[in-house]
Amino acid sequence: MTTPTQHYRGQREALTALYGGLGTADLTRTVHGCPAWQVRDVLAHLVGVPVSLRTGDMADAGSTAWTQRQVDAARDTSVQQLLDEWGEEGPAFEEGLADKGFLGWVFTYDVTMHGDDVLEALGLPLGSTPTHALVLDGIIDRARPRAEGLGTLTLNAGDRSWTLGEGGPVATLTVADEGELARVIGGRRSDDVVRGLDWTGDPEPWIPVLPLFRSGR
Repeated sequence: MTTPTQHYRGQREALTALYGGLGTADLTRTVHGCPAWQVRDVLAHLVGVPVSLRTGDMADAGSTAWTQRQVDAARDTSVQQLLDEWGEEGPAFEEGLADKGFLGWVFTYDVTMHGDDVLEALGLPLGSTPTHALVLDGIIDRARPRAEGLGTLTLNAGDRSWTLGEGGPVATLTVADEGELARVIGGRRSDDVVRGLDWTGDPEPWIPVLPLFRSGR
């Protein structure tokens, strides 16, 4: 798969199947990556994104206020109605992603990261699809400019490695797998949790660099 259309659609279809089998207890679980939300609220946001784009509600896109409007608008909507709406809105939204340049990938990052938010909240393994690998590479690339002047940080996850910064080696961070690294880079781990991971060298200069999305939304 080479376009955001294909990657986004795969995530939407997987989440649609997952949500279709959840009961009330699961839907009301707190989402650790977005602690103000429950599992149901993540779906409301994801369904609200293509609606916001179609209706032109994009002036403050990506802000907490923008995502919360989507959640609030769906308070009286059932999960099945939300899934039906996503099924109606999704195909046209997905077809347009390839024409949006990097923004098309941003929407793909969003649905993928939030999918892992839901899996984590449910106690399920994080995603390990080709889309997840692509998203991890993408968010690491977005973090690279923030590492300028700090030397070199090596990131190890499973059998893959990445390098941030330039110059001599300064530090190394090793985590169990790519899913956990995506949680770190995606801002889903607190600074204290990141400090407590497996580091060689001083983690402190890198604490402000790694979380690309501080809000978790």
